[in-house]
Amino acid sequence: MKIDHDYLKGLLEAFEASPDPITDILSLKDAGYDYDDRQFIFHMGILEDKCLVQRDDGDAGFGMVRGIDGHTSWAVLPLRLTANGHEFIEALRNKQVWATIKKDFKEAGIDTLWRVSKDLLEGYTKKKIAALTGVGT
Repeated sequence: MKIDHDYLKGLLEAFEASPDPITDILSLKDAGYDYDDRQFIFHMGILEDKCLVQRDDGDAGFGMVRGIDGHTSWAVLPLRLTANGHEFIEALRNKQVWATIKKDFKEAGIDTLWRVSKDLLEGYTKKKIAALTGVGT
């Protein structure tokens, strides 16, 4: 399965939109991200792999347990967007960064998305600061 950039961005935004610092799979389902969906399972695994989302207690997992028979069961665990997760969604939310990713990095994996989004945001921010202050122009 390939990363769906729009889905990934939306899932991160759903975490960020939580009124509390902690959310769970039921709240994410209410936001349109059903934990029984393969897309959800795949993208949550990637977000956990990159430490962008984690359990509030710091333990591994996000509530999914798959048995040897392939049956999936869920525990509703407190989850949070990490500092890296907040930085990532901040970069993806930037219109210039997002347009560049959509145009030039359509097939990018999570490592490339993470690195490129941060680098692009830093570059755009430096240009904006230079324009506002006149320093570096």
